[in-house]
Amino acid sequence: MTMRLGNKGLYKGRTHWLVIGAALLLAAAALAVRNLWEQQEAKRFSSRLLVLAEQRLPDGGGAQQTAAGNDGGLEMPAVSPDMTDPLAGYAIDGILAIPKLGLELPVLADYSEELLRMSVCLYAQEADSGRRVIAGHNYRDHFGRLNQLTVGDGLTYTTLDGETAAYQVSGLTEIAAGDREALEAGEWDMTLLTCNLDMSRRILVRLEQTE
Repeated sequence: MTMRLGNKGLYKGRTHWLVIGAALLLAAAALAVRNLWEQQEAKRFSSRLLVLAEQRLPDGGGAQQTAAGNDGGLEMPAVSPDMTDPLAGYAIDGILAIPKLGLELPVLADYSEELLRMSVCLYAQEADSGRRVIAGHNYRDHFGRLNQLTVGDGLTYTTLDGETAAYQVSGLTEIAAGDREALEAGEWDMTLLTCNLDMSRRILVRLEQTE
């Protein structure tokens, strides 16, 4: 009788751990699905914002057309998706192009957790020197592959007034999360910022402007 009770207790214990294991597997699967959905949504949002950014460039869709049936040649602004797209109200600072990673990303002019789920954001900018810090989530189609860059790789940044500046990678480093002093340290012209996989550290790509 004692042995039977022991076996029954052992069976119950195993069942208990199997239930816990199954629950953990389901939770992990749900998290993976959620992360995948967030990445797809971020890719979709940044693609739409890129179209809007390109339209706002001096030569990007601001053409005018003559009003139909107007003999006086009155010019009317061309109708653009920028005027009707729900995302048209978002301020965009510029367009970041990283050829090595096959990325062209609109950089939102404001920063928040909500905006980071849509595209990369201007995290900070020094008024006197113009140095920029651009932050992004570690989504694959945002900043998730920054660690593939190496010293000497080239990037460009185009502001919405049409000015394009060229940069090259001068270094990669990691700092503790929230270490503002380390973020600002050193000589650089632009920094790309993202989280490592467990979000305990921040990955920095330092850039210097080239001619």
